[in-house]
This record gives sequence, C-alpha cells and structure tokens, in this order.
Amino acid sequence: MDLGVRHIRTAGKGSGSVELTLPGALRQLVGLPCRITLHDGARLDIVLQPDLSRALEAFGALWRALTFSLASGRFVAGGEVFPADGFSFGLQPRASGGEMPYLCWEDGLALAAGAVDMAPPARSIAACAARYAADIDIALPLAEGFGAVCGFLACGTMIFPEWQEPCDIAAAALAARGIWQPGTAWQRTPDTTTKQFWLALTPGLDEAARLFAGWSEPGTAYADLRTAWRRGRAIELNRGVS
Repeated sequence: MDLGVRHIRTAGKGSGSVELTLPGALRQLVGLPCRITLHDGARLDIVLQPDLSRALEAFGALWRALTFSLASGRFVAGGEVFPADGFSFGLQPRASGGEMPYLCWEDGLALAAGAVDMAPPARSIAACAARYAADIDIALPLAEGFGAVCGFLACGTMIFPEWQEPCDIAAAALAARGIWQPGTAWQRTPDTTTKQFWLALTPGLDEAARLFAGWSEPGTAYADLRTAWRRGRAIELNRGVS
C-alpha cells in the first residue's frame, strides 16, 4: 500500500525526538505500540510494525464463540484455535470477494475496545462464518452468502450490497420459522463478548446453517431461488425508473 511521501522531522536538535506524520488512513492505529526496524544499505528503509495482538485476540474470541454456537447439538466444532492463515487481512473494511474471507484490522481493534457499532461485529462474524462453512457441510460457492446471513442475523444491518441477495433469499425461509427478526435488542447493541448475545443468536445461526447445508446438495432449489430473486429485483428497479 503506497501511502505517499512524508517527512521525518525533529522536535529539537538536542531532544532526540524524531517524528513522522502518517496519513489519515492510519488513524485507527493511534496509540498502538510499534516495532521500528531499520533496513540499512544502499536503499534505506524504516519499517513500522504496529502491535495488532489485541485485534487478533478479539478475532480469536469471536471465532471460538461463533464456532461453539454453530456446533450446538448437531455439528462438531472445527476451531478452538483461530485459523489466522485461513483469512486475508487488511487495514480498512471491504467485502471479501477473494479466495479467503477478509478480516479488517480496524474491526478487530474496535472489537477489542468494546465498541458497540454494528458494522465491525457484522463484518467479522460474516468472515468467520464463511471460513467455518466447509466444516458444517456448506459448499464453497455458498460460503460467502452464509457468512453474510450470519452477519446480518447478528447485527441487523446490511453492510455491503453483495449481502442483499443471500440475505433476502434466506429471509424468506427463516421468517417462516420465526427466526429472522431484525431490530431486536442484541442487534441494536451487538456485544460479542457476552454470553447473552450468543445465546440469543444461536437459534438463527443454527437454522441458517441447516438451510445452506441443504442448499449445498446437488439438485436443490437455491439456483432457482437466485434466479427468481434477480428477476424480482429487476422488476423493482424498472418500476423505480418508470
């Protein structure tokens, strides 16, 4: 990531203090201890490595709680240890869309700080659920959609446009079972560190896992449901234009 050119400066020749003003994109890293490495030679490089262990610990705690919830009664948990090598990581939020689910360092730091904003837990739960999907018999092409549904169930908010299709399709099935209930208390203030949050969320997670595992079988109706959703969406958009 090229963050442009910045100048090294000093607070005073005798002070020993050296400062480097960093871009606003790194604002979330303020206050973190950093390891400083100097690569000497013909090309001089100074590397700042922030300590992101608190974010990793928060992701690990969320992973263990999520997999425990998805293991209730029927599934065997596949991850007491957080599989960091099964994710891609970046500083700022974005939809996954790659070979591995994506976790955002900003979200991990927000979870570690106990923030109650809905977006960090929703994105993190979605990524972890997508990574765990294969362990509960959900086919790889459906893993990202399953993650999106879990994130929406947890926090009741549509973080990315890519979530709309799988969440709408799952909503129709889950609503009939009395599971899909956006706007409940735990979704308004999602605290993934509490037992109450996961107890309230577990029935929805379990039912969503059953749905997507069933849709992973050959010859199921999921492809038809996607086609019908897109047709309905196109009709809605055309009505909005006319």
